[in-house]
Amino acid sequence: MGASRLSGLLVLALLLPSCAGAGTSGAGQPASSSDTTSSPGAPDLSAADAFLSTYVADDGAVIRHDQGGDVVSEGQAYGMLIAELAGRDDLVRTIWSWTRAHLQDSDGLLAFHADADGHVLDQQPAADADTLAAYALLRYAGSDEESLHADGKRLAAAVLEHETVSSSGHRVLVAGPWATTAPAVVDPSYWMPSIFDDLTRLTGEPAWSDMAKAVVDLTDRATEGARQLPPDWAHLDGGRLTPTGQGGGNGTPQYGPDAQRVPLWFAYACDDRSRSLAAAWWSVLQQDDVSSASALGLDGSPIDSSGSALALLASAAAARAAGDDSAAGDLEAGAARTEQVRPSYYGAAWLALSEGLRSGHLGSCA
Repeated sequence: MGASRLSGLLVLALLLPSCAGAGTSGAGQPASSSDTTSSPGAPDLSAADAFLSTYVADDGAVIRHDQGGDVVSEGQAYGMLIAELAGRDDLVRTIWSWTRAHLQDSDGLLAFHADADGHVLDQQPAADADTLAAYALLRYAGSDEESLHADGKRLAAAVLEHETVSSSGHRVLVAGPWATTAPAVVDPSYWMPSIFDDLTRLTGEPAWSDMAKAVVDLTDRATEGARQLPPDWAHLDGGRLTPTGQGGGNGTPQYGPDAQRVPLWFAYACDDRSRSLAAAWWSVLQQDDVSSASALGLDGSPIDSSGSALALLASAAAARAAGDDSAAGDLEAGAARTEQVRPSYYGAAWLALSEGLRSGHLGSCA
């Protein structure tokens, strides 16, 4: 991408609103596929501190101020991970205490949606939130860690039991316990290869690493070797992934606020195949100034051209995987400026999380 195009893109990002949080109805060593030997550096904590000071209440509720002041389990999981990045062990415990008290059900999973007082509005769990909350608990290092690790193992086991299906002999994460009936409903942005690999190390359960390989295979086939962008939602049936409308329903498939997380998870994964897919998506995302668009068709055609911090971060991750660090830096700067102009829970969270992924402090490639 030329300098003039990037300059225009970043000016556009400043003028357009950033995306509201997606969520369900809701990592690893930073390296391109051609450079897998770089070591993690110290993360920039400014984005983490900004998120924690703006969206985390004193009682541990992570409140989406830009979306009516509600709480989602995704936000609670993000809050714990971001607090860990910032070295705020006390805040990890506070966020988990609120989450366990208000959202955790008898199966160990987390209700997706509540108000700021903890009154549950939607009992159905979201599998990405459950997985990331388990991961945050299991990687926690601080006071009372044995108790949090035990809670994390229970939650991770509940995810495998209630939020996965068997596909061609492999376990695959679906959208939630409600999504397991064939055709299973999946949100590919819930597929986090290096987080899954790390969960095998943390739990001793090899199903997680097996799932990491399986979801990369599924994504590869569904996107035609990354010639297409990943969809927000899809059906999984007979080992085949078929893009759908939102929530697995009718409608035009799109690469939007959910699927934009896929390049981030894949670009900073530990295995070459994940990073190669992310790198190939850069050839789509750098075309026709679509790098900042809130929603695209799977072929990269614009659906919603309004700007989004997450879209810019996803494009930056793909650019880094492709070795275009100059473009990636400009896109990341554009995401930060977009968030300054139009602050949002979702954009602020992903500014912090993407820094954790890029610096190697989320996910492990040991």
